[in-house]
Amino acid sequence: MESELNTEKTCKCKEGCLKYAVIFVGTIIGAFLAFYFVADFTIKSMLSPEHQMRKAEKMMRQMDRQMTRDMDRDIAVIGRMMPNPVNLAENEKSYIVTIALKPFGNTSKNINISVESNNILKINGSKEIKKGDKENMMNMEQTYLLDKNVDFEKMTKTEEKGKLVVTLPFLE
Repeated sequence: MESELNTEKTCKCKEGCLKYAVIFVGTIIGAFLAFYFVADFTIKSMLSPEHQMRKAEKMMRQMDRQMTRDMDRDIAVIGRMMPNPVNLAENEKSYIVTIALKPFGNTSKNINISVESNNILKINGSKEIKKGDKENMMNMEQTYLLDKNVDFEKMTKTEEKGKLVVTLPFLE
């Protein structure tokens, strides 16, 4: 009788252990399958063309915003912020271009004004600063497409009060 009780206890113990072992294995398999499906879905969605297009569009929007901010920002001159040194105005007889000389070493020698066909005006300015073994260089180039026909042969340049004033009369 005692052997029958021991056999019964052993069977119940084996059944209980087997039951917990099956639950444990089932949990491990379930966790693995859940991880596999989530990872598979994530990888497939990341590699899908739609995901890549959304990602590219987002990057383009960010680049566009950054470019707009950079274009709106004033020109940086040797670590300081300075307003745009070139101002273009128009009156009834001519265009008047005023260029601040301070960013270019207070001399008009560092500014080059050239004319291209089709009423295109190019303004280039540069300045070099050498301090010891360090060298800083500032370059600026602006191009203007002028609406009205200009007589570039009658263009005049004058320096007054730290500014270079260029007058571009209209063709008559």
